[in-house]
Amino acid sequence: MKIEYLVTSLEGGGGTFSLPGILRTIEKAGGHVHLSACEPRDGLGGVRLRDEGFAFTLLANRKSNKLVYLREFIRQVRRSRPDVIWTSLSIASLIGQITGRLCGVPVVSWLNNANTKPYTKLFSRLTDLWIADSPSVQNYLRETLGVPPQRILVWPLYCATTPHVLSHYWNGTGCLHLGSLGRLNEQKNYAALIRAVARFLENAPQRRGALRVSLAGDGPLRDSLQSLIDELGLSDCITLVGHQNDPDAFLLTLDAYVQPSLYEGMCLAAHEAMAMGLPVIATPVGELAHSVIRGKTGFVIDQPVERSLAAILDDLFANPARLEQYGRAGRDYVRAKFSVENFNAAGFAVLERIRALLPHS
Repeated sequence: MKIEYLVTSLEGGGGTFSLPGILRTIEKAGGHVHLSACEPRDGLGGVRLRDEGFAFTLLANRKSNKLVYLREFIRQVRRSRPDVIWTSLSIASLIGQITGRLCGVPVVSWLNNANTKPYTKLFSRLTDLWIADSPSVQNYLRETLGVPPQRILVWPLYCATTPHVLSHYWNGTGCLHLGSLGRLNEQKNYAALIRAVARFLENAPQRRGALRVSLAGDGPLRDSLQSLIDELGLSDCITLVGHQNDPDAFLLTLDAYVQPSLYEGMCLAAHEAMAMGLPVIATPVGELAHSVIRGKTGFVIDQPVERSLAAILDDLFANPARLEQYGRAGRDYVRAKFSVENFNAAGFAVLERIRALLPHS
């Protein structure tokens, strides 16, 4: 089975960084993939792909008009004559859907979070099979986009393969180091996290030297987030540390992981933190609503985020033993649910369904 796999960009992030595992599973199932990206953006995903031994084609060397991507992809599909077009992220899915209709090729599309562009719903019927990265996204496809259940499969994107395990837990002495890993954009809601820290320190000024927060990643809100940190006088305890070439090494420096997102699908970084044994503090969005169980595997951030997160910080300083309790329970949960065996089984089921779409099946 020949597959033309199209992603929107080679930008660093969970969607692109999960590609090597997806591609290997497809290959194990007998698929032959040619990978393309509409544009490079920061190119960090491309670096990861090359390091993992995967080649790719760029439809454009910089951000371009969607018509440019469409023209180039149609040419590519007409040359390669694939059995299936497989897309990931909004722009790539739109390009793939139109190309599939024009060239008579079935289209398979990922959906990675419970938030979409208006055109995703408009053109959703042009995708023959939707793949949700989590059960929450499956519900979104069915209930919000109106996709029939028989046209949806779930393939959780996360696979707990990290060999790293947190070696110690904060016991209430020294500095508590919190952190998060992700794009500095509206979705991650880091402004609320910054304001929550300000609220906490206003109520507990004696904790000022005992709390440190590191936000790893880059994105369009970097300048505005730094301005907020400066405005609130938090530059001594909150740091934007930028992109991390070794995310695992960064996570292992933390005592707890924070994810205050407005919406998510799988949320790879938070699950990777849990697999290491890091206690996670998160809003109940996407798969995090199932993985981070209040009082068992993590700390749940309620609304409003600033007040709830400030209260959680207060509780951590009063009850530091909960970090180890929740961290170990979360690690056991994630490593069992998102094992290599479960990841491959879900992928093989998707490939079998795709084969059923083909005319010769």
